[in-house]
Amino acid sequence: MLRWLTALVVIWSAGDAMAEQVGFRLVNGTTYRIREIHISSHDMNTWGPNVLRPPSVKPGEAREVVFQAYFVSCNIDIKAVFDDIDNQPVWQYLNLCNLKRIKLNYDAMSGITTASYDE
Repeated sequence: MLRWLTALVVIWSAGDAMAEQVGFRLVNGTTYRIREIHISSHDMNTWGPNVLRPPSVKPGEAREVVFQAYFVSCNIDIKAVFDDIDNQPVWQYLNLCNLKRIKLNYDAMSGITTASYDE
């Protein structure tokens, strides 16, 4: 029993060691406060936990976002959750491996998302 438990701990620890910490600078180019940011592999809609620490990012503000990445591909989608409205827009097909800074823009009337980013 002790060997089995030890093996389980070693496997679990190795899994954490393989997880790479990644990050980027998020610039809120929307007119809404961003409360949460969720990441998914591109076109999978398997949203991970919120990677944005409180407080919410106000319009025009920037914040460093750092999290453990468990992605097979560099291409990701980002979903934002706002304080003020129920819309949860998605920015698609962003290259996480080269992403350094991203400015998220959103037009709530049309539902159109755009992003500008530095690699």
